[in-house]
Order: sequence, then C-alpha cells, then structure tokens
Amino acid sequence: MKATADVAIVGGGVIGLALARELSSRGIDVVVIERGRTGEEASWAAAGLLTPQSDALASSPFFAIARESRDLYPGWTDGLLEETGIDVGWRRTGVLRCGSAESLERFSWQFAAGLPLERVEGSELAGLSAGRIAAGISHALFFPSDAVVDTRLLVRALRRSLDLRAIAVLEGVPVTRFRIEAGACHGVDTPEGPVHADRVVDAAGAWANLDPGLPFAIPVEPVRGQIVELVDRAPFPTVLESEDVYLVPRSDGRVLVGATVERTGFRKDVTAEGVANLLRAALELAPSLGGARFSTAWAGLRPGTPDGLPLLGESPIRGLYLAAGHFRNGILLAPITALLLSNLLRGGAPRDLSPFSPGRFG
Repeated sequence: MKATADVAIVGGGVIGLALARELSSRGIDVVVIERGRTGEEASWAAAGLLTPQSDALASSPFFAIARESRDLYPGWTDGLLEETGIDVGWRRTGVLRCGSAESLERFSWQFAAGLPLERVEGSELAGLSAGRIAAGISHALFFPSDAVVDTRLLVRALRRSLDLRAIAVLEGVPVTRFRIEAGACHGVDTPEGPVHADRVVDAAGAWANLDPGLPFAIPVEPVRGQIVELVDRAPFPTVLESEDVYLVPRSDGRVLVGATVERTGFRKDVTAEGVANLLRAALELAPSLGGARFSTAWAGLRPGTPDGLPLLGESPIRGLYLAAGHFRNGILLAPITALLLSNLLRGGAPRDLSPFSPGRFG
C-alpha cells in the first residue's frame, strides 16, 4: 500500500478522480483512497446532466462556475478520449423545459443576460421534441448549450487515465480519521495503516463527514435519488424536463427518468412509490413512453449541504481541504472543481471561493 504522497484524496468518485488526474498533470504525487470501488456510488448513479442554464433561476457565483464547467466539457472529454480511447458520450443535446408561461418566466433573466435561450410554443414543440411532448403542453424554453454525458463511461475513462499515469488508487480502504498534528493535517489513518501526505482533500461525497474527532463539522448528508431506465423505440432528440421529472436520452434508445430527492439516511433502496411517481410524471410529459420497455432502476446517495452549495477550499485545519457537498452537480462540476482545487493546492492565482468556503457554516 502506498504510504506517502504529496496529496492524499479521500474519495474515488468523479470529483476525486478528476482532481487526481489534474494534480498529476501538474507533477504532483497523488494517492486516491476509496472506501469501496472507484466511481460506483453517486457518480455511477447520476443521470449525467450538464444543465446549468435550465436549472438556474438567477445569476449567482454558483451559476458562474457551473456554466464555466459545462463549457470545459468538450475539451476535457476530448482529452480523455485521446488518452484512454473511451468515448464518454458527451453530447450537446440541449434541454427542452416545459411548463406554464408563469413558471417559465423565472428564467427570463437569462434573455436579458444574453445567454442562449429560445421560447418554444405551439407546433414548434412537436418538431423540437420529435412529437414526444404531451398534446396539452403549449409552452417551453429550449436551452441549446446544455448537454449530457454518460457518467459510467466517464468514471471508467477517468480511472483508466489514472492507471495510465500510474497514480496510486487504494480501493476497499476506508479512512477512519484525519491525522491532525500541531493544528495541521498530515495524512489519514486507515485499517491498513496510515497514509502520510502534506495535504489531504476530503472528496468523499455523502461520507465526507467521516471523522467525528474534527473540531468542526462537515455538514454533508446523503440525499437519495432514484432513477428509472426505459428502452424506447427511438432515442429522444433532446433532454425533456418538467417541474416534476427529467428524461435523459442515450444514443442507443435508453431513456433515464429521474430523479427523486429523499432524505432517508444511508439507504439506497429502490421503492415502489419512487418508481411509480417518476413514471407517472414521465408519462404526463411524454405519453409515447407508455410503450417503452422497463429496463432497470437504481438509487444513489448525493452529498447534500444545508444551502445546496458545494464545500470548496481549505478547512479550518491547515492542510485539510474539502471538495465535497456537490449535491446534484458533481458530474457537472468535476472539471472546474479539479482546476480550482489544483490551483489552490499549488498556490496559484487566487480565485474567490468564499461562497463555497468550508467555514461558512461557522
């Protein structure tokens, strides 16, 4: 087992893997420590939406980094393809968000900001959705720059990249505590022995609050999300959304129907109620899915914070950094999180991360 490194990353989800890859490209010796198998928790369960615009009801620092991260994806995934040979399924499908005229007015600030956005009404809806939208829906907004990625291919490519770079990855090794000495973090303890590091990044997702001995709280809790996978006769041309559901197309005809938001602790059960509610909302939005074949369903645990924003930056303990609490946006924010934390760990040009400061909850 690798026992020393410049940086130890706790958590092998998409955030931890992306950060390890970025740090390695800057010549930093890294070890990733994962309690289970890399990429098989929230990252594996996610639908792969890269949709900062169709989710944003106002401009904010969070919207700024989310949009920046979305726009990094084409170059980032091209680099992964060139390095690993794995196409991660990035596609700029756009998002067609349906609703009442009043509910869609909440996005009108984006017109004033000059962002790419289109109003779609009447017969245009049928054309843009390939006839999938329910007949009673007459208003929608189209966000042409929003995109999707296949999350399972993405984490596979990131892990392959780490293997090619000979980055140490310790799987099945839980971190039991952070090693705090003289007010600074110098590594972690595991059942296999200590790992010594100059700096430690907690990227453990829903398990980020792993050390009860810390003198401050890491306010991250698991939020269950259930997703249903259907196989349709033909792929959707775009992501379809309503207030209650999203439908994410894969190029092979699969459609992901998601997702619930449930605070049930560390339970990943797929429930009859959850599946029924998702399917009901999906059929209200796109009745043609009534003939689709049920394929499977799953659940994942998103890392939620009290204000829904991630924890990015150095903690109150010197040398202990957080890249956690991304909630529903871990896939979207992976490229920008890797850049921001790498710059911070390297002592690069400062970037204002105060809205996401780990100390903002006191």
